[in-house]
Amino acid sequence: MEIIREHRKYVIPEIITGDNSRIYAGRYTKNFHSGSVLIATDDNIFCQKWIRDILQSLDDAGTEYVVFSDIEENPRNYNVMAGADVYLSEECTGILAIGGGSVLDCAKGIGIIATNGGTIMDYIGVDKVQNPTPPLICVPTTAGSGADVSQYAVICDTVHKTKNLIISKSLVPDVSLLDTIPLLTQPDSVTIYSGIDSFTHAMEAYVSNGASHLSDMLALESMTISAGLFPFSGDKTDDYDFRFQSLMASMYSGIAFSNAGVGLIHAMSHAIGAVFDLPHGLASCIAMQSVIPYNYSSSKRKYRKIAGIMGVSPHISDDEQIIAAMVEKITEMRGRPDDRLTLSEYGASVDNIPYLVAHAASDPCIATNPRITDADDLTHLFEGVL
Repeated sequence: MEIIREHRKYVIPEIITGDNSRIYAGRYTKNFHSGSVLIATDDNIFCQKWIRDILQSLDDAGTEYVVFSDIEENPRNYNVMAGADVYLSEECTGILAIGGGSVLDCAKGIGIIATNGGTIMDYIGVDKVQNPTPPLICVPTTAGSGADVSQYAVICDTVHKTKNLIISKSLVPDVSLLDTIPLLTQPDSVTIYSGIDSFTHAMEAYVSNGASHLSDMLALESMTISAGLFPFSGDKTDDYDFRFQSLMASMYSGIAFSNAGVGLIHAMSHAIGAVFDLPHGLASCIAMQSVIPYNYSSSKRKYRKIAGIMGVSPHISDDEQIIAAMVEKITEMRGRPDDRLTLSEYGASVDNIPYLVAHAASDPCIATNPRITDADDLTHLFEGVL
């Protein structure tokens, strides 16, 4: 009971769920008195037919808009600065982010610069954003990043080849419109790795040393839903129920990790993603093959609970066998049970390890990992997936 009675603070945006909830975008721009919004998106998304309903809602609300779509996967510092220039030059008064985690993170960065100035790299770390950011409305087009409900943003520094975390209450969106329709047009590979990203968020939030009763409840529900959705098959592409459930899993895990933190999988995957420019879900798949065995002893009860959710047989009692079965289940979620991911497949060598270790060691996510980690540990962990 002690964990329930502790003083805890939770940050959560306003959330609307359901088919076609994107049509409320215009109403919220009016509620926020945002007469002119920057639409942060990418070209592939902006050409989808369902985008027209969002634009119509803006027209109906009398809201003007300008489109900024120069956003790359794993958003770069220069993407943020370019978007902020457009926001300021067009005298926008709010941001409507329509996209996956990369778009939403970039939109958050644009908001920071719009009201705080400087460069986005000035705000890397925890609680460095001083001024409130503009109203932010999110329409996620993937189910996994949790960026639409979290106080996190991840931005790549192209000069130093680092993937950097910004954590601030200012980054919690004002409203998130969780609509199943935009998810119907995403590629299957995005569905798979977004789903694994969602599961990873929930797993790390659950074993985090910052976990609480609320975050545990949300993380467990998220993992339970995700375990029933994967492995993904092509016949689910147009399945509305599948898409809605994946959005719910992402929302639950996003709120959980936003308030409990993540851990070593994310610290390592940020390093991997920065150096090899891999999708975040893929980088997490690589990292967790080392992290689950490493962390298991520090939170055995919770990891056994996760194993059960993943479908590991309750008749297995040996810890080593449980760990091996959990790693195998992760590969099954990808739909490739016989394919063990390694860094070397993406061009890594032993020469990259010192840089990866240094990057992971300085990542804020490592602070909430259930096991204290040093450079030697990180070296072994990266070597284990090389």
